[in-house]
Amino acid sequence: MADKCVFLDRDRTIIEDPGYMTDPDAVKLLPGVELALRSLAQVGFKLIVVTNQSAIARGLLTEDGLEQIHDEMRRQLSQRGVELDAIYYCPYHPEGTVERYTRVSADCKPSPGMLLKASKDLQIEMSESWMVGDSPRDIEAGQRAGCRTIRVRHKGDGASEQDEDVQADFTVRNLVDAARVILRESGLAAAVGKMAESPAVSVGAARLPSSAQTPIDSMTDSQTLHEILRHITQTRTPGNGAEFSSARLLGAIFQIFAVIALVWGLIYIPDVMNSGESNLIWHVAMMTAGVLQLAALTFFILSRQR
Repeated sequence: MADKCVFLDRDRTIIEDPGYMTDPDAVKLLPGVELALRSLAQVGFKLIVVTNQSAIARGLLTEDGLEQIHDEMRRQLSQRGVELDAIYYCPYHPEGTVERYTRVSADCKPSPGMLLKASKDLQIEMSESWMVGDSPRDIEAGQRAGCRTIRVRHKGDGASEQDEDVQADFTVRNLVDAARVILRESGLAAAVGKMAESPAVSVGAARLPSSAQTPIDSMTDSQTLHEILRHITQTRTPGNGAEFSSARLLGAIFQIFAVIALVWGLIYIPDVMNSGESNLIWHVAMMTAGVLQLAALTFFILSRQR
């Protein structure tokens, strides 16, 4: 039986990209990566990295040096409970300076060669698999291989995706969001919930950082599943209504009292009209109604910004 897989670009998807990486000491996982990958592995996805490495063709790096970089990446992931199933790389480039590697290759993304090779080697069902990367060439490679695709777009990236020829199925901010999309679209949210609630798995104290800005140093499998499930269930879609919030509740309370104060003031309007003189109670009632109405509007606005 064929397996499903998440194919992953390396730089700016799993690790930071300082340029042409040539030193294992420069390997640094992006925030939240281990959480995302662990959740995908828990529900049966193979994790395979597919990466263009033209630095080899350009004479900046050797294949042995690349292996050391990948060993360090594997080590850091393994410390956080993630094991990659395979890494495929393409060392070729037509503008290289090392003759051995200077050529066009069907493995070089946007060509789908690495993905198709992995599919054959590891018996991957491409129609149930995903390609996640930060560039149009990643998306095109995934589409040509028959995968669904997710584009990771970082803040400050250049032209909008609408200006590009290749369109991903989904666009997200980071790998944590990509994992959430994959679990939701693959119909695995329920499976995540059941696994997270299993009494055979212990739960410790940890939380997902806000917007995945802070690295997660340690988290159990159960916690990983709980956090991904929490992201899925908290995602709001049009037509589902707004979430309950204390700001909305306070807004409703102030609105009720504003109406009461207004009605109170209206009761004294005949007295003011008949006497032709200012009525203190009427003024107090109307001012109170105005203040309460302003407070209600403030809380309603705050609730919309949550």
